[in-house]
Amino acid sequence: MTATENSLSEHSGSGASALPRQPAALHEATPSVLQCAQKATTAQSHRQGNAIVVGSGIAGLTAAYRLHQAGMQVTVLEAHDVVGGRMGDRRVGDIAFNSGARLVYPFGSAFNRLIADLSLRDVLIPLRRLTAQCVSPSGRHTIELMPSVRSLATPGLPMRERFALVGHALRMRAQRSRVDPDWAMSAIADDPAADRQTLAEYVRGAIGPQALSSMVEPVFRSTRSFNPETLSALFYRSTVPHLIGEDTVYTLKGGMGCVCQALAARLDVRINAPVASIEPIWGAAPGRRDRAAGSTDDGRERGPRFAVTLRDGTVLTADHVVCATEGSLAGTLVRSPRREEREMFQAVRYNALGVVHFGFSKPLPPMMQFAARGAPSRISTFQQLPAAPGNGRPLTQIYCQLTPEAAEEAERRGLTDNLDAMLRDELRSRIPDFDRHVIAVVNQWIPRKLPVFALGYGERLQAFWRWQEDAGRGAERPVVYCGDWTSQALLTGACASGERAARIVLSRAQN
Repeated sequence: MTATENSLSEHSGSGASALPRQPAALHEATPSVLQCAQKATTAQSHRQGNAIVVGSGIAGLTAAYRLHQAGMQVTVLEAHDVVGGRMGDRRVGDIAFNSGARLVYPFGSAFNRLIADLSLRDVLIPLRRLTAQCVSPSGRHTIELMPSVRSLATPGLPMRERFALVGHALRMRAQRSRVDPDWAMSAIADDPAADRQTLAEYVRGAIGPQALSSMVEPVFRSTRSFNPETLSALFYRSTVPHLIGEDTVYTLKGGMGCVCQALAARLDVRINAPVASIEPIWGAAPGRRDRAAGSTDDGRERGPRFAVTLRDGTVLTADHVVCATEGSLAGTLVRSPRREEREMFQAVRYNALGVVHFGFSKPLPPMMQFAARGAPSRISTFQQLPAAPGNGRPLTQIYCQLTPEAAEEAERRGLTDNLDAMLRDELRSRIPDFDRHVIAVVNQWIPRKLPVFALGYGERLQAFWRWQEDAGRGAERPVVYCGDWTSQALLTGACASGERAARIVLSRAQN
């Protein structure tokens, strides 16, 4: 067990399902804290227009914050009673866990700008030389999550693959200035084949099959719940150049949700406000107009606007709408989508993630373990987290993330609410007196964990962004979309997409 693993055990959890009450900074259907600040910017806001952002994950909140900074009136609508989406913190009883994101990579330029603007640099907790023990059919070995020279010591790696790994690392490092880790599509300009080649094919060709099975595949299965033959090489090709030679990632003091909470405290956010539909209008909106949404309508139409209808029948109107939900949900909300939108929605799909969190009455040493494909286990990531009352974790916790195959099995068998039933026999064999010491269980099913950048997805996404950013769209003002499915399957990519979405809205407002 490394010091880094112990640090991860102290500060991180996993995904989310249960939704606790939101901090008092937010509200349900009450005036926002932003209204006081709006008095000083009313004239500018009226020139800019107003916007509604649907979804309060890091993408939506970033877009809303940048629009608010520019003087636009913005209302954020969140379906649940907590902000953050898949970048948040959850608690069920004495078990604390994350809603998805566990770590922050250092290369996110948009995210780093946000951290600086919010004066939150002191919340970044460095985790250096992060490793995990990998169990495979041939034995156990250490995996370096940040590639380094130590990766050459991976057992079973043939000499020819060791040489290939050195050359590959040098080539990746040289490509750093040519690819943007927050935009998976940036790798296409450097190598168009990256969007038409699976990750498994790419690694086998660039390094070798043993490096794939011993180094790359266990990381993707255990940290991202992906098999490398199911997605293109884009994620790898755009991020690895920025990881070579680095040894530090970060978690956040106070939990992964602290950034989203800080953003929400500065904005007009409505929780418990699920959206039923988003549609363009050319006259008075149907139903009841709610001026608390920031309406600036003075009776003279300035062009197409939007009616955003909530499930309770309330209709909010806006000059601009940013849809920051998961891509598969966006297609269910937008009425009369254009051809470009329909084609994009049809290409979006996600993987699912199943996690079981056990509260344990007996102390356990810190441990993080991955299972390679072929290992006789339904658990891809097994982690023991000692109790840390000062960090809000009074119990020892055991984190068990299902393998991609076990997640598919859970869906097939209808066990997504009873995942622990699939794991208990295995855990009894791992931990003596397991049943006697388990005092709490949380089953966590995330049906849309990460967007799948399948073959050809990058080119489709490139075309979609060209359509979104086309100056000719300004007169039509269609919905603007952001989120990890539009950028990169990372929270830093989602943040970058929110910043880019805000630029599109502001450009339309000014023109």
